[in-house]
Amino acid sequence: MKIRQEKPDDYLEVYELVKKSFATSSHADGTEPDYLNEIRKKDSFIPELSLVVENHDGKLIGQVVLYKTIITLLDRKITELLLSPISVHPDFFRQGIACAMMEEAFKIALKMGYSAVFLCGNPDFYHKIGFRPTYEFYIFHINDRSKKAEWCMVRELTVGALKNINGTIDIN
Repeated sequence: MKIRQEKPDDYLEVYELVKKSFATSSHADGTEPDYLNEIRKKDSFIPELSLVVENHDGKLIGQVVLYKTIITLLDRKITELLLSPISVHPDFFRQGIACAMMEEAFKIALKMGYSAVFLCGNPDFYHKIGFRPTYEFYIFHINDRSKKAEWCMVRELTVGALKNINGTIDIN
């Protein structure tokens, strides 16, 4: 297994990979591959944080992308990262590929000066790998009226990075 930066030549294969990966998800709406294509067109896209995994035959079996997101505070805005989407080919589920991709992306992000990664997802999975609800840091999803959204999560890449950062985040 080889984790590397995604190249434009990979886009079509990644599109099909994302489609297959989300085909079995109860939370998928079928737009995930197109969503990734749209991310690549935005200023918030960071090519160095768009990674793929090749198996021993050179076939792409996983992808992850981290891109810029904004935390809005009363007096300023802070740029951090959002993870979305992450995909693994169904034939390779539950083999640690998603975790390996994330850890590699997090190492690169830390070297680039980022200190936190946000996402919306399944708490049962993401809590196991160090993500915590954003409300624990007094950062709330813009659409979370309860202020207790378990599905809006963050992982600090640097311990204490979100200390004294109270605000909102709009993860879409």
